[in-house]
Amino acid sequence: MRTATRRTTTPISAPRGYGWFWLVQVAAVVETALLFAAGVILRDAEALGLAFVVLLTLGWILFRPGRIVPVLVRGLVFADVAFWMLPAAVTNALSHEPPLSTIVPGILSTTAIIGLAATLGFLLSRGNVAAGGRVARVVSALGLVSIAGITGYAAATGSTNNGIRAGDLVIAATNARFSTTTLTADHGTVTVDFTNNDLFWHTFTVTDLGVDIRAPVKGHERLSFNASPGTYEFFCAIPGHKQIGMRGTLVIR
Repeated sequence: MRTATRRTTTPISAPRGYGWFWLVQVAAVVETALLFAAGVILRDAEALGLAFVVLLTLGWILFRPGRIVPVLVRGLVFADVAFWMLPAAVTNALSHEPPLSTIVPGILSTTAIIGLAATLGFLLSRGNVAAGGRVARVVSALGLVSIAGITGYAAATGSTNNGIRAGDLVIAATNARFSTTTLTADHGTVTVDFTNNDLFWHTFTVTDLGVDIRAPVKGHERLSFNASPGTYEFFCAIPGHKQIGMRGTLVIR
Protein backbone atom coordinates (compact mmCIF):
# COMPACT_ATOMS: atom_id res chain seq x y z
CA MET A 1 0.00 0.00 0.00
CA ARG A 2 1.47 3.33 -1.12
CA THR A 3 1.22 6.16 1.34
CA ALA A 4 0.64 9.56 -0.24
CA THR A 5 2.94 12.24 0.99
CA ARG A 6 2.21 15.97 0.78
CA ARG A 7 5.01 18.25 -0.18
CA THR A 8 4.99 21.65 1.39
CA THR A 9 6.87 24.51 -0.13
CA THR A 10 7.92 27.46 1.94
CA PRO A 11 7.73 30.63 -0.12
CA ILE A 12 10.96 32.54 -0.27
CA SER A 13 10.50 36.30 -0.40
CA ALA A 14 12.63 38.03 -2.97
CA PRO A 15 15.14 40.49 -1.56
CA ARG A 16 14.18 44.08 -2.03
CA GLY A 17 17.64 45.07 -3.13
CA TYR A 18 18.78 48.53 -4.06
CA GLY A 19 15.98 49.70 -6.32
CA TRP A 20 13.77 52.77 -6.62
CA PHE A 21 12.11 52.29 -3.24
CA TRP A 22 15.51 52.04 -1.55
CA LEU A 23 16.62 55.24 -3.29
CA VAL A 24 13.46 57.10 -2.18
CA GLN A 25 14.29 56.18 1.41
CA VAL A 26 17.95 57.20 1.13
CA ALA A 27 17.08 60.55 -0.46
CA ALA A 28 14.43 61.17 2.20
CA VAL A 29 16.85 60.41 5.06
CA VAL A 30 19.58 62.66 3.63
CA GLU A 31 17.14 65.51 2.96
CA THR A 32 15.67 65.29 6.45
CA ALA A 33 19.12 65.36 8.08
CA LEU A 34 20.21 68.33 5.94
CA LEU A 35 17.09 70.34 6.73
CA PHE A 36 17.50 69.76 10.46
CA ALA A 37 21.20 70.69 10.29
CA ALA A 38 20.47 73.82 8.25
CA GLY A 39 17.68 74.84 10.60
CA VAL A 40 19.90 74.49 13.66
CA ILE A 41 22.96 76.17 12.12
CA LEU A 42 21.00 79.04 10.60
CA ARG A 43 18.57 79.21 13.55
CA ASP A 44 15.80 79.14 10.99
CA ALA A 45 12.43 78.17 12.47
CA GLU A 46 10.90 77.78 9.00
CA ALA A 47 13.57 75.25 7.99
CA LEU A 48 13.09 73.33 11.25
CA GLY A 49 9.34 73.29 10.67
CA LEU A 50 9.79 71.79 7.22
CA ALA A 51 12.30 69.32 8.67
CA PHE A 52 9.62 68.01 11.05
CA VAL A 53 7.18 67.68 8.14
CA VAL A 54 9.65 65.70 6.03
CA LEU A 55 10.48 63.56 9.07
CA LEU A 56 6.81 62.62 9.32
CA THR A 57 6.68 61.69 5.63
CA LEU A 58 9.86 59.64 6.08
CA GLY A 59 8.29 57.79 8.99
CA TRP A 60 5.20 57.12 6.88
CA ILE A 61 7.37 55.50 4.20
CA LEU A 62 9.38 53.41 6.67
CA PHE A 63 6.34 52.10 8.55
CA ARG A 64 4.29 51.50 5.40
CA PRO A 65 6.95 50.02 3.08
CA GLY A 66 5.97 49.55 -0.53
CA ARG A 67 2.80 51.63 -0.31
CA ILE A 68 2.26 54.06 -3.18
CA VAL A 69 0.50 56.91 -1.34
CA PRO A 70 3.30 57.66 1.19
CA VAL A 71 5.88 57.66 -1.61
CA LEU A 72 3.68 59.94 -3.72
CA VAL A 73 3.36 62.41 -0.83
CA ARG A 74 7.11 62.26 -0.29
CA GLY A 75 7.58 62.97 -3.97
CA LEU A 76 5.59 66.19 -3.59
CA VAL A 77 7.93 67.24 -0.77
CA PHE A 78 10.93 66.48 -2.99
CA ALA A 79 9.38 68.68 -5.68
CA ASP A 80 8.83 71.54 -3.23
CA VAL A 81 12.43 71.44 -1.99
CA ALA A 82 13.80 71.28 -5.54
CA PHE A 83 11.60 74.23 -6.57
CA TRP A 84 13.17 76.48 -3.91
CA MET A 85 16.70 75.11 -3.65
CA LEU A 86 17.75 74.65 -7.29
CA PRO A 87 17.29 78.33 -8.25
CA ALA A 88 19.00 79.31 -4.96
CA ALA A 89 22.06 77.19 -5.73
CA VAL A 90 22.33 78.52 -9.29
CA THR A 91 21.84 82.15 -8.23
CA ASN A 92 24.43 81.98 -5.47
CA ALA A 93 26.92 80.12 -7.66
CA LEU A 94 26.66 82.70 -10.45
CA SER A 95 26.96 85.53 -7.91
CA HIS A 96 30.02 83.92 -6.30
CA GLU A 97 28.49 84.00 -2.84
CA PRO A 98 30.30 82.33 0.12
CA PRO A 99 30.76 78.56 -0.47
CA LEU A 100 28.10 77.35 1.99
CA SER A 101 25.55 79.58 0.27
CA THR A 102 25.91 77.38 -2.80
CA ILE A 103 26.76 74.05 -1.18
CA VAL A 104 23.71 73.82 1.13
CA PRO A 105 21.00 74.49 -1.49
CA GLY A 106 23.08 72.58 -4.06
CA ILE A 107 23.09 69.39 -2.02
CA LEU A 108 19.43 69.80 -1.05
CA SER A 109 18.35 70.34 -4.65
CA THR A 110 20.44 67.40 -5.89
CA THR A 111 18.98 65.13 -3.21
CA ALA A 112 15.46 66.31 -4.04
CA ILE A 113 15.93 65.68 -7.78
CA ILE A 114 17.27 62.18 -7.07
CA GLY A 115 14.27 61.59 -4.80
CA LEU A 116 11.91 62.75 -7.55
CA ALA A 117 13.52 60.39 -10.07
CA ALA A 118 13.25 57.51 -7.60
CA THR A 119 9.62 58.38 -6.84
CA LEU A 120 8.76 58.38 -10.53
CA GLY A 121 10.52 55.05 -11.04
CA PHE A 122 8.69 53.52 -8.08
CA LEU A 123 5.29 54.77 -9.29
CA LEU A 124 5.90 53.54 -12.85
CA SER A 125 6.76 50.11 -11.42
CA ARG A 126 3.38 50.16 -9.64
CA GLY A 127 4.88 49.88 -6.19
CA ASN A 128 7.34 47.09 -6.88
CA VAL A 129 9.92 47.51 -4.09
CA ALA A 130 12.50 45.47 -6.02
CA ALA A 131 12.24 47.47 -9.25
CA GLY A 132 14.98 49.78 -10.42
CA GLY A 133 18.06 47.86 -9.45
CA ARG A 134 21.01 48.91 -11.57
CA VAL A 135 19.43 52.15 -12.84
CA ALA A 136 18.72 53.33 -9.30
CA ARG A 137 22.34 52.73 -8.34
CA VAL A 138 23.52 54.67 -11.40
CA VAL A 139 21.25 57.60 -10.47
CA SER A 140 22.59 57.62 -6.91
CA ALA A 141 26.18 57.55 -8.20
CA LEU A 142 25.48 60.48 -10.52
CA GLY A 143 24.03 62.34 -7.54
CA LEU A 144 27.22 61.83 -5.53
CA VAL A 145 29.31 63.07 -8.46
CA SER A 146 27.07 66.15 -8.76
CA ILE A 147 27.39 66.92 -5.05
CA ALA A 148 31.17 66.61 -5.25
CA GLY A 149 31.19 68.94 -8.28
CA ILE A 150 28.98 71.52 -6.58
CA THR A 151 31.14 71.47 -3.46
CA GLY A 152 34.34 71.85 -5.44
CA TYR A 153 32.99 74.67 -7.59
CA ALA A 154 31.63 76.57 -4.59
CA ALA A 155 34.89 76.22 -2.68
CA ALA A 156 36.90 77.43 -5.67
CA THR A 157 34.74 80.38 -6.70
CA GLY A 158 33.00 81.51 -3.49
CA SER A 159 33.73 84.92 -2.03
CA THR A 160 33.37 86.38 1.47
CA ASN A 161 33.10 90.00 0.34
CA ASN A 162 29.56 91.25 0.98
CA GLY A 163 30.06 94.52 -0.92
CA ILE A 164 28.39 96.82 1.62
CA ARG A 165 29.21 100.47 0.92
CA ALA A 166 28.90 103.69 2.88
CA GLY A 167 25.44 105.19 2.53
CA ASP A 168 23.67 101.90 1.82
CA LEU A 169 20.45 101.06 3.66
CA VAL A 170 21.45 97.73 5.20
CA ILE A 171 18.78 95.18 6.07
CA ALA A 172 18.77 91.42 6.60
CA ALA A 173 16.21 88.63 6.95
CA THR A 174 16.77 86.19 9.81
CA ASN A 175 14.32 83.57 11.12
CA ALA A 176 11.58 85.06 8.91
CA ARG A 177 12.05 88.53 10.41
CA PHE A 178 13.62 91.68 9.04
CA SER A 179 16.53 93.07 11.05
CA THR A 180 14.73 96.42 11.19
CA THR A 181 11.22 97.61 10.48
CA THR A 182 12.14 101.21 9.72
CA LEU A 183 14.53 102.54 7.08
CA THR A 184 15.19 106.24 6.40
CA ALA A 185 16.96 107.87 3.46
CA ASP A 186 17.13 111.15 1.55
CA HIS A 187 15.19 111.42 -1.69
CA GLY A 188 16.90 110.73 -5.00
CA THR A 189 19.06 107.67 -5.49
CA VAL A 190 18.58 105.13 -2.70
CA THR A 191 20.62 101.93 -2.38
CA VAL A 192 19.42 98.94 -0.36
CA ASP A 193 21.82 96.18 0.68
CA PHE A 194 19.77 93.07 1.48
CA THR A 195 21.03 89.77 2.96
CA ASN A 196 18.98 86.63 3.53
CA ASN A 197 20.25 84.53 6.46
CA ASP A 198 17.47 81.93 6.21
CA LEU A 199 17.31 78.69 4.23
CA PHE A 200 14.39 79.71 2.03
CA TRP A 201 14.00 82.71 -0.23
CA HIS A 202 13.07 86.16 1.03
CA THR A 203 12.46 89.42 -0.79
CA PHE A 204 12.70 93.12 -0.03
CA THR A 205 9.75 94.50 -1.96
CA VAL A 206 8.43 98.06 -2.23
CA THR A 207 5.49 97.92 -4.62
CA ASP A 208 5.02 101.69 -4.98
CA LEU A 209 8.65 102.14 -6.05
CA GLY A 210 8.86 99.08 -8.29
CA VAL A 211 11.51 97.51 -6.04
CA ASP A 212 11.70 93.73 -5.70
CA ILE A 213 15.02 92.38 -4.40
CA ARG A 214 15.03 88.57 -4.21
CA ALA A 215 17.68 86.70 -2.26
CA PRO A 216 18.15 82.94 -1.65
CA VAL A 217 19.83 81.34 1.37
CA LYS A 218 22.78 83.47 2.48
CA GLY A 219 22.24 85.47 -0.67
CA HIS A 220 23.34 89.09 -0.77
CA GLU A 221 21.79 91.58 -3.20
CA ARG A 222 22.35 95.31 -3.66
CA LEU A 223 19.98 97.54 -5.64
CA SER A 224 19.83 101.27 -6.34
CA PHE A 225 16.63 103.07 -7.31
CA ASN A 226 15.12 106.56 -7.37
CA ALA A 227 12.64 107.51 -4.66
CA SER A 228 10.57 110.66 -4.11
CA PRO A 229 9.80 111.95 -0.60
CA GLY A 230 7.13 109.92 1.14
CA THR A 231 6.42 106.89 3.30
CA TYR A 232 6.43 103.47 1.70
CA GLU A 233 5.76 99.95 2.91
CA PHE A 234 8.41 97.28 2.35
CA PHE A 235 7.70 93.57 2.84
CA CYS A 236 8.67 90.04 1.87
CA ALA A 237 6.65 88.92 -1.16
CA ILE A 238 7.06 85.17 -0.52
CA PRO A 239 3.50 83.88 0.15
CA GLY A 240 2.63 84.08 3.85
CA HIS A 241 5.73 85.97 4.97
CA LYS A 242 4.17 89.42 5.03
CA GLN A 243 1.30 88.03 7.08
CA ILE A 244 3.67 86.70 9.77
CA GLY A 245 5.34 90.07 10.23
CA MET A 246 7.91 90.51 7.48
CA ARG A 247 7.05 94.13 6.75
CA GLY A 248 8.27 97.61 7.61
CA THR A 249 8.33 101.27 6.64
CA LEU A 250 10.70 103.07 4.29
CA VAL A 251 10.78 106.83 4.93
CA ILE A 252 12.17 109.04 2.15
CA ARG A 253 12.86 112.60 3.30
